[in-house]
Amino acid sequence: MHRKGHLSMSKRNHPARVLAAALLTATAVAAAGAAPASAAPTPNTDLINKMDGSRLALLSNSTGEGATAITLRDPGWNYSTERWERDVSAWQADAPNTYTVVLRNEAANKCLQPSAATPQRGTTVVVRTCDGSRLQKWSIYPEKVGDSYTGWWMYRPVVDKKLALSLNRYHDGSWDTLYLNIAQPSSDRLWRSAVNDTPVANG
Repeated sequence: MHRKGHLSMSKRNHPARVLAAALLTATAVAAAGAAPASAAPTPNTDLINKMDGSRLALLSNSTGEGATAITLRDPGWNYSTERWERDVSAWQADAPNTYTVVLRNEAANKCLQPSAATPQRGTTVVVRTCDGSRLQKWSIYPEKVGDSYTGWWMYRPVVDKKLALSLNRYHDGSWDTLYLNIAQPSSDRLWRSAVNDTPVANG
């Protein structure tokens, strides 16, 4: 069980905020239906879930091989592992309004991927040494309401785009487990990026 008193990590300002802001602009362009501009990988990014505003991080703030991905809901939990680098230079057109991205955890220096080589519904998500494989690539698909894109995205493993990164269970009011579930644009399966330390309102 996690305890706030055990946390010694804190968020820090980072000079790459300008780069992160550039990525957010590129994402907005992509949401409007155009491919994002070419850019260097963008560090110091939070990935926020639409359902509860929780932030993607690693269980117990672990940086080890195979560390399990979770999300943090309590704003007082300042994990170093909630900072991610989105590899913008790796984005490629995958289908109309759909792009491919790699997420590297900065503290662990490892990339997000399904825990199984052949993922299925219920598979957990972990970080492992970045190797450039398809298993570490995510196809992101935008939510659209009527004729408008909302700025929220589904993250689907390239190896099986019928699945999407989703919240699983809540734990003691402060953090969530994650797994892969059927790809549909429900709020537990929708995410957006924000510069680390910047509050993001739900929905």
